Amino acid sequence: MALDKITPLAAPPGHSLTQPQGKWPWDKPPRFADPDDAVDFVIDKISEPKSEESLIKLMLAGITVEELVSQVAFKGFASGTFNPDVAELIKPAIGIYLMGLADENGFEAKLLVDDTEENELDDVTFYNILQQRNPELFNAMNEEINERQRMNEQVAIEQSSPPIPQEPAAPSFLTTEEKGVQ
Repeated sequence: MALDKITPLAAPPGHSLTQPQGKWPWDKPPRFADPDDAVDFVIDKISEPKSEESLIKLMLAGITVEELVSQVAFKGFASGTFNPDVAELIKPAIGIYLMGLADENGFEAKLLVDDTEENELDDVTFYNILQQRNPELFNAMNEEINERQRMNEQVAIEQSSPPIPQEPAAPSFLTTEEKGVQ
């Protein structure tokens, strides 16, 4: 049975200490404990032609050096290559290498994530993401928008058309004028 972190049946604190050690790559001694060795290893890996080409494309596409370095550090930790402390220590060296790679290829890489850009999401981008990630909700919203548009068009047609002439109502005892009784 998988333990769910949200329900009351979630694993109690310290549950991971009851499991056998070494189950995960990061739960074993890291391959590199020296940051210098880790930097050399990472640069050797990312300087391979296919990796280098992918990194150049990503930087040209607007992915920041900060984001790439964070991914490299996390992947190295998750694979057991180095521990989190070494991952943090090698980030500046990897960032400098990536900036140099961009410079060698004739463009200036974006260094940091711009917070103002990240917090603003225009409608077109929102709907594109929604269409890809949640097509059912996108289709329902699209149908709702189309229905409202049809209703607005119907109201506009009704308001712009001349009033339909009504036949005069037949006299009723309620509408007749009272004639004086003499």
